[in-house]
Amino acid sequence: MLGSIFKPEVPLGPTRDILITCHASATGKGKLHGSPECRTLRSAASVNQIDIPFGEAVERLCANCRWPLPTDSPILPLGAAVNEVDSLTIWLDREPEDEEDVEAERDAAMALATGDYPPHADDASDEEEEEEDDEAGRDEEWERYDRARDLRSGRHEHWRRLHSYLARSNEAVAEYPFLAPWADGLQSRLTGVLDAERRAFVALVQPAHLLEAAAVRVLPAPRFSGDPGFAGLGAEAEKTFRRAWYEWSRRAAWSWRRLEDQHFSVYTVVSDAFGRRRKGKPEAHSAFRQLTADWIRQAREQAGSPASTPWQLVAVKAPALPRTHHSEPERDPLTIWEASVIATYQVAFNRKAGTTALLVPHLIAEQLLTCASDDMPVQLLAPQGSALPAEVLLEQWDHESLTRS
Repeated sequence: MLGSIFKPEVPLGPTRDILITCHASATGKGKLHGSPECRTLRSAASVNQIDIPFGEAVERLCANCRWPLPTDSPILPLGAAVNEVDSLTIWLDREPEDEEDVEAERDAAMALATGDYPPHADDASDEEEEEEDDEAGRDEEWERYDRARDLRSGRHEHWRRLHSYLARSNEAVAEYPFLAPWADGLQSRLTGVLDAERRAFVALVQPAHLLEAAAVRVLPAPRFSGDPGFAGLGAEAEKTFRRAWYEWSRRAAWSWRRLEDQHFSVYTVVSDAFGRRRKGKPEAHSAFRQLTADWIRQAREQAGSPASTPWQLVAVKAPALPRTHHSEPERDPLTIWEASVIATYQVAFNRKAGTTALLVPHLIAEQLLTCASDDMPVQLLAPQGSALPAEVLLEQWDHESLTRS
């Protein structure tokens, strides 16, 4: 539908000289149509078919018609690129949030500062207590935390979606550089919207949780010991111990949650190991809670140690969300920890390259550099030291060389 894609202000480059077949009333005035059957031509006494350069036709194209272009027409891929840039307008000039929404965000930030769940929500020691917690989840306090988590997830997803729209528009302009003068204004405005969404997301994330998550990664794997609380597990005790550590450490290292909020992963491992058996189960849950508390203590000591405090400047190029069909869910290649770190520690953003400079604690830098998603280039900026601003260093960063290697 050329008339709905190409506006007069959109640069056409070499395609402006391509002839397209149009239909118009015999008077030669009015809109140009892709089909003689267009309903707006029904009142015309007669209709003529004409071939006209695309650049001359664009101001008169009917917005309701489809043109039967050849499959190899250069206009088709250009139209797709124009769509990528024009889609940015959806997110511009939106109504500001009302006071009720602002207050909800403030309350969510206050709630999440204490954790993802109401205080003492993870104190259940057996299945009956867990069921009581499930019932208590209907009360007002649980609903407050549910809303807070939903707000955080919504902000995270929307920020990533906006970032992806900008990244795809950059790809379109890279493919068709003559679109740059038209695209620049839209991209600049979207960058402001993107940064506002990033800040709203960051207000719902705790930097201390991100640092502690990175500290979990460097903890040594704990040694199994014959705790009397494991007696009910019998021969499965060591296997359950290893699995509990694996599940807890894996989830904790890639999360935005408080370390205590990962307790349920251990609870599930132990419950699965017992199955329907009851004997020794409460004692095992109690022993594993003590173990988890010790792992949390070690992670916090690691996060607070002097060796963990130096900060480093790191450059990243976050990948866009993969394209999906209408009914498919979006699958973000970034973990929520990676996304939270990029949003929280941003000190510079290169709109045209889609790259970000982060000033992060050493532990976070190490986790990014050694464990980042495969399709996210990451590198220290000026590891030998530099007096140049982060914006300049980021502009000089050749992230494409990392992708090629």
